[in-house]
Amino acid sequence: MLDHFSTARDLLSTFDMSLICNGIGVLGFMLYLTSYTLVTFQRIDSRGLLFFCLNTGAAAMVLISLTQNFNLASALIQVVWIGLGAIAIAKRLSRPTAVA
Repeated sequence: MLDHFSTARDLLSTFDMSLICNGIGVLGFMLYLTSYTLVTFQRIDSRGLLFFCLNTGAAAMVLISLTQNFNLASALIQVVWIGLGAIAIAKRLSRPTAVA
């Protein structure tokens, strides 16, 4: 009898984790759309730090969702996007700030 409860608890735990990861992936999707919408309507610069932070965060969220429903092509895209975003962020943060 205890085995049935243990199995049910394990299934529920797996189901909860899947839901949480999918939710994080949907938030990543929304973050991607937000960043591109902001660029499209010229609210942020596509070469600016905020754009790369939003896209890198979105890629990380989508990659988290892929831990539950893996897709190699999508995972590779997200890993490359995170790598490029990290380089772009580091480059922008290493610039000397202009003194007015």
